[in-house]
This record gives sequence, structure tokens and C-alpha cells, in this order.
Amino acid sequence: MHGGVGGTDAEKILLAKGFRPIYFPHHRSFSVIAKLNRLIFLLRTFFSIKKGSVVVFLFPVYAKMNRVLLKWLTSRKKIHSICFIADIDGLKDDNEQLLKKEIKFFRRLRYFIVHSEKMREWVYKNVSSGSGVVTIEFFDFLTTPVGRGKDISYDIVFAGNLQKSSFLEKLHLLNQKDSLLNFHLYGPGKTNNMLRQENVTWFGVENPYDLPAKLKGSFGLVWDGDSIDKPAGSHGHYMEYISHHKLSLYILSNLPIIVPAVAASAPLIEKYGIGFAVNNLYEIKDKIGGLSPAVYRQMQANMHPLSEKISKGHCLGAAIDEIMKQLEKN
Repeated sequence: MHGGVGGTDAEKILLAKGFRPIYFPHHRSFSVIAKLNRLIFLLRTFFSIKKGSVVVFLFPVYAKMNRVLLKWLTSRKKIHSICFIADIDGLKDDNEQLLKKEIKFFRRLRYFIVHSEKMREWVYKNVSSGSGVVTIEFFDFLTTPVGRGKDISYDIVFAGNLQKSSFLEKLHLLNQKDSLLNFHLYGPGKTNNMLRQENVTWFGVENPYDLPAKLKGSFGLVWDGDSIDKPAGSHGHYMEYISHHKLSLYILSNLPIIVPAVAASAPLIEKYGIGFAVNNLYEIKDKIGGLSPAVYRQMQANMHPLSEKISKGHCLGAAIDEIMKQLEKN
């Protein structure tokens, strides 16, 4: 999730709803004393969590002690664990062995918060058809939305980890016949091949919470992989399941969104009328050219209620409330 903001904001939302954090001590130290203190904390925490408690955690879980605690807790009856899936690394990296381990862990659980309907279907198919699975649609982003409108143009924003998005080195191919499309890049990982393109400008790295007000352009692009013809590679394929955090960034920045037609977020863009989908990046120019200023302004207007919801933490909050209702019935 963008700049680590997604996890931080999720924690703030859970704290506001009355959840208490579990912080292992000395998490930056690997000395014998630090490891011993973490082990003692692990045991105390495990036995201190009462029956009927609800434990929410963000997946993937990388810290070993956290993984051990979750494994123990999921083996205890009357402890309800809710898994908020941020990423499925085996699916993202096309790592079958890792994916099998992740699925094995998921099968210890019953309640999940997922990105999209497509990810919900994946959980039903690969984990359990009886799982309590709730979608968030968009990630919360606890910062101030941009109120002012933007004018329609061919200036397109792409924000994120640029290095993993190698399609950005091929954007010059889109302007072989004309020079209408301009791409504004924000984030770390720029390469010389990106910057030597005449239709690309890099605007640096900003504080994520300041970024919505900094973005300059008329549309926000969500794309991944190494091709401009389609979302290619494992990361491109992964778009069929996930909702990117940059969707929320663009909504808060009042930028109508361009997504791949195969992306899990494409139905959301259509549902809320906040952008358009393309099969490849070559289609962008004609799609923008076919939009009237009135239609563009309506897309921006449609974003306002979503930005209010996203900026106040209502996406995760509503998902937690829905699962809590399920727990009360069971």
C-alpha cells in the first residue's frame, strides 16, 4: 500500500473503534536479551487474551513472533481472528510454493476483509466457501481531500513505486503519431529510461499525506507490469484481484481514474462514474478526446462522496462493523 500509509491508517481506524494494539518489545533488536523479552511477551499476550476477544491483523505478517502468536490464537476456540488482506504475495509474485503456504494459513481462519469482489471469489474458491468475507472497495487514506476542480487535458498522473512499473519506460511509444499525452510521475525508483522520454516529467517524492494536493494533471493512471499493450506479467495479472491504494489517492486529488478493463477495480470505476477503463494504453488518447468538459466535471463531482468516505476511514470501519454483526449472530 502506498508509502506504507495504508497500514498506518488501518491502525488508526482500529484504535478509534476501540481495538488495542499489540506491540512486541525491542522489535529492532536481535540480541539474545531482546529475543528472550519478545518470547516472554508472546507467552503473556497469548494467555492474557480472553475468550470472545476479536483480533484483527494485516496480512502478510512478516515478523516471526507475530506469526507464532497468530498461529497459536487461531488454534484457540472462542478467539475470533479477522484477517485484513493487504497483499497475497504468492499470487502477486506468481510463486506457487508461497501461495500454497498462504492458502494453508488462510484455511485456519473464517473472517476476511478483502479488496474486491474478485478477491472475495478467490477466497471462497481457494480457502472456504463458508468464510465470512467483506470487501472494502477502496483503501482508506486519512488525509485532506482536494476540493478544487481540475480542467480536462491530456496530462496523466502516475504515482507509486516507479521502479517496479517498467511499462513507464515505454510511454514514448504512445506519442509516435502525435504529442498529446503527457505523463507526470511521482514517487521513488525513477530510471534514466523513464526520464529521457519527451512525454514524461518526474515531480519527485512527496510526503504521502501531502500528495493529493501536489498532483498536477487531469487523470490518474492505475496500471502495472512491463507492457503498454496490456497489464502483463505477474503484477499485471495481480491487478485482476486487488484494489490499489493509488485509487484512493486519485479520488482524494479529484483526478478521474484510468484503469485496465481486466482490473478488479474497473467495475468500481464504472459503478461510481469516476473514470474509464482501457484495454491498452494506446486507447487513452481517444477516450479522453471523446469526453466533454461536462462529463469530466461530473466524474469529479462523483468523487466527492467517495473522498469524504475514504478520508474519514469509513471503508475499513464499515467492513469491521459488518463482520462484528456476523460474530454476534454466530
